[in-house]
Amino acid sequence: MLNHRALDGFFQDDEFDTLGWAPFVPARQYVIGFLKPLFDASNFRPAGHLYFTLMSNAVGMNFPSYIPPIFFFHFVNCALVFCILRKLGTETWRSIAATAFFGLSASAMDAYWKPMYVYDLFCATFCLASILLFIYRRWILSFLAFWLAYKAKELAVMLPLALLAYEHWLGERRFKILIPFFLASLSFGIQGLLMNPNKNNDYTFRFTLNALKVTVPFYARKLLLFRWSTLLLLPLLLLRDRRIWFALFAMGCFLFTLLFLPGRLFEAYFYLPLACAAIAMGVASTRTHPACAWIFIAIWSIFNVNHLQHKQNDKLRQDDQVFAFVGPIEQWAAAHPAVTTLVYPTPPPGFHDWGVAGAWSTAHHAVGLQSFFKDSPEGVAALASQTVALSSWDEQSRTYVVRIHSPK
Repeated sequence: MLNHRALDGFFQDDEFDTLGWAPFVPARQYVIGFLKPLFDASNFRPAGHLYFTLMSNAVGMNFPSYIPPIFFFHFVNCALVFCILRKLGTETWRSIAATAFFGLSASAMDAYWKPMYVYDLFCATFCLASILLFIYRRWILSFLAFWLAYKAKELAVMLPLALLAYEHWLGERRFKILIPFFLASLSFGIQGLLMNPNKNNDYTFRFTLNALKVTVPFYARKLLLFRWSTLLLLPLLLLRDRRIWFALFAMGCFLFTLLFLPGRLFEAYFYLPLACAAIAMGVASTRTHPACAWIFIAIWSIFNVNHLQHKQNDKLRQDDQVFAFVGPIEQWAAAHPAVTTLVYPTPPPGFHDWGVAGAWSTAHHAVGLQSFFKDSPEGVAALASQTVALSSWDEQSRTYVVRIHSPK
């Protein structure tokens, strides 16, 4: 109910970019992508990209239909957090309170609002499933879940360290069972460092103090949405409860790689660490009166819902701008399939050229169609040499319009 307005949203640039090619990937490539033990330099994430392929084939560009599966997997993740808490010995109502904190939090709402972050959503699903299966001593199933988590997003490469912490503090210290996990993790990690094609861009790891000066303040406020609130978890270590140590260590593992990506700061990345934080808080609540957890949830909810509403308004405002820009392009492409080159004006703030290219290709149900910004050399050349679809802003109607432009 709190998030029903997500159905009123619209696609963003990364979603259009993926929809512009993922549905055309053959099934054989998905099978290979899931099975091969190699780092993919093209950043092909079969678990997340398969979602876009299946949804595109089933519902096309009907955005509201993309949201219920995301909500469903968010509920699955809530159930996994609850089951982990119960298996760690937390009482039912305390577990429900901690799960509510994770499930309703505005801290990482993009993960269950926007299809573009389905990779983080699925990575959390399989990581939490791997942890739960590991606690139940289902080694093979836990490893398979870990493998799928990595195929959703590379962040899962840190999961074996979290499992090692569990085995050391709470398990039977049968460390040999972790050998396959660490071999796969080391293999993927080393390949990723050596074969990463991103040498000097936002996707480049920067192991510097300057990087930490950017990332630490960003993630340090994500827990309760005020400055340094995440650091309030540190005093929980003084409770000397190994279950808390495990949950916070797992949170630290999943945050570690994010701290060295100053060019990629997105709240959805905090989704999996937030789940671990909720587990630590749920266990810590066992040291207080049962009512304390629910008093905290009641007070926190007032602030959280207020923040959630403001963020929803901002996201829907941005989505409306993108829809006003992309909608006419999609309608025009459906009526003029023979014109395959688009020249467009300045897109809405935050909407990049790859999003325009993806929207244009998606509208034509084709891959790799040409689209150029009108003031770029390619755009100027296209206007002078070929018949194109020209998108422009109409001041009188305050809308974008598309028309055929032929060279003189």
